[in-house]
Amino acid sequence: MKVKDLIILLGGHVFKGILSRDYSTILRISSVLRKLRDLDIKMAIVTGGSDTARIYIDAIRSMGGDNYTQDYAGILATRLHAMVIMSSLGSLAYPKVVESYEDAAIAIAMNKIPVAGGMQPGQSTDAVAALMAEKLGFYFIAKMTGVDGVYDKDPRLYPDAKKLENLTYDELEKIVASKPYHPGTYELLDALSIKILRRSSISTIILSGDKPEALLDLIEGKDVGSVIRPG
Repeated sequence: MKVKDLIILLGGHVFKGILSRDYSTILRISSVLRKLRDLDIKMAIVTGGSDTARIYIDAIRSMGGDNYTQDYAGILATRLHAMVIMSSLGSLAYPKVVESYEDAAIAIAMNKIPVAGGMQPGQSTDAVAALMAEKLGFYFIAKMTGVDGVYDKDPRLYPDAKKLENLTYDELEKIVASKPYHPGTYELLDALSIKILRRSSISTIILSGDKPEALLDLIEGKDVGSVIRPG
């Protein structure tokens, strides 16, 4: 699969080192993003929340805060991560965190890389990436997460989990159907993002956030991660 434009969804796993001041993963990803830019790949970036989001979500929940407020705290955390990625890209990035899909389109028109976190409560960054792909007319999303693909069950818990290298959104939907939908708990792709991606025939590639160089393999047309297609 050769790719010329790409939404890169950096899941919370990518930012796990921030609280311990370990920036090595982010620096490696930034290096790869710069190489993609040198290859004239059009890209937009969406950042997830990680433990930073969960800490504040848990605190707000413990204080009696409602789901809307918990979600909004998560959005603020994702935007902090967006600022980190923006800083790592320097002048290549649009100079502010993108807070609307229209701003993302303006950034692309200016030949800058838009970097966004969450957009609105009740909506995961998966859905943000899907809607951004629709707005920008991009047909590929690469999600960098804690596993190197889609498995029939959680490979972190089950050693016999089987990796699925190619599947449809219908098949993915069955895998994620039983997962909870609460602030800070989104895994793989949620139901709303699957609906958006399916309707606009946008493919998703699930890659390991610990191996950002796989993005370069993807651009070269090599088989990496798990590819999810509309069907």
